[in-house]
Amino acid sequence: MFGLYRPRSIEDALEFLSKNAPDVKPLAGGTELLVLIRDKKIPTPKYLLDLTPLKKHLSYVKIEEGKVKIGSTTTLYELSRTFLHSDVRFAGFVDVWKKFGTLAIRFSATIGGNLASATQYSDYITLLLAYDARVKAISANGERTIPVEKLVLDKRVTSLRPDELIKEVEFDIPREPSSSSFIKFDRRELLIAGIVTGAFFLRLDQGKIQDVKIAFDMVKDKRIPARAREVENFLLGKIFSEELVNQAADEILPASMERITDWWTTAEYRLDMSKITLKRGLLKCKTRIEKGVV
Repeated sequence: MFGLYRPRSIEDALEFLSKNAPDVKPLAGGTELLVLIRDKKIPTPKYLLDLTPLKKHLSYVKIEEGKVKIGSTTTLYELSRTFLHSDVRFAGFVDVWKKFGTLAIRFSATIGGNLASATQYSDYITLLLAYDARVKAISANGERTIPVEKLVLDKRVTSLRPDELIKEVEFDIPREPSSSSFIKFDRRELLIAGIVTGAFFLRLDQGKIQDVKIAFDMVKDKRIPARAREVENFLLGKIFSEELVNQAADEILPASMERITDWWTTAEYRLDMSKITLKRGLLKCKTRIEKGVV
């Protein structure tokens, strides 16, 4: 059993965390945390800190000081009602929405919860890596900024301190013309964890690749989302072509990626699907840039 604390304000929440960490877990949508506790995948905390009373402070999507800022308790449904689902520069958010669980889960799951879950199945981590996003973490002692790339250290392990909350995630507004895409492969279309997932950001100038960011559910060493920087470096500054993308997928990606075999499928199949994901993802970005629509 655990206790449930409903804070009156952000300050109250941070004070409760400060006094009770590490025996407390923040609870937002609860679509994963409650399941993990029920199935004994994580130790049962002494307290859950209910963030619902803080939604008016932590649920928002806005542009401020040249950055996109998303409050941590913003649900995926709330996200879908914003410019992130209509502006071609953020088209990858639409792709994630279409592949993310059931509609009921999308009404409850939050962006902060997806980040804090810290697994290779955290689709928004993979997407936000392609935007070079950062997390604002707050505690009773102040605020700090953590690159999403350094937030996830290992499976279900983050660099957040026990007394910290995720306040928001932010990333710079992309320069035009640019777009993004997200691709998830599995044996079925809905309710999928994903054998392979990839996120891609591309900015072109007269056909030349001015910016490119590529992230997969895993690349090397650990089973957590990461950037494919060798592929990015190979593509940057070159004229975009299907032949170039094929070369990147067939020659560069395999040297920078280590796939695994498990009960789900083989490492060889995962690598082949990663190549296809890279090709389709980048070509989808280019098509979106040319057409100017999501």
